[in-house]
Amino acid sequence: MKKKLIAMMMILMSLSLSGQQSMFKALFMFNFAKYIEWPNQESQKEFIIGVYGDDEIIAELNKLAAARKINNKSIVVANVSSPSEAGNANIFYVPSAKSGEIGKITSFFAGKSTLIITDNTNLCNKGAGINYTMQGGKMKFEICKRNITSHHLNIDPKLVTLGIEIK
Repeated sequence: MKKKLIAMMMILMSLSLSGQQSMFKALFMFNFAKYIEWPNQESQKEFIIGVYGDDEIIAELNKLAAARKINNKSIVVANVSSPSEAGNANIFYVPSAKSGEIGKITSFFAGKSTLIITDNTNLCNKGAGINYTMQGGKMKFEICKRNITSHHLNIDPKLVTLGIEIK
């Protein structure tokens, strides 16, 4: 009985930590948008965040989208099963479960004004603009200015200094 109780507590704690990580990732994502300038953003009616596959971050992004705006635009969170379903996304998030498809994703968004954000170590080296990473038990982010600017996005140098720059 005692072992079952301990196991149940461990499961609940891991779920709580996972949910908390999703909340922080969503908050980071909204803050990244403050430091990025998209071409023709004045003419866009909505700010679109595409999420590839099912992930806990969707609920957190929807909570934030209901209460906030990005660049004075209402936010649409699109849960997609293919990058082509979010071809006009400002941000495209790739959870770790889909990181094996990074080549397909970066090929699809090549030349498009989309910030690709991933969640698996070293994906900036494979085309992501920003990648969440854990270091010393803390969530941080890697950032590759070259990958971001190749998507015709302007990045504030302050954002680069806040992350772990990948060249």
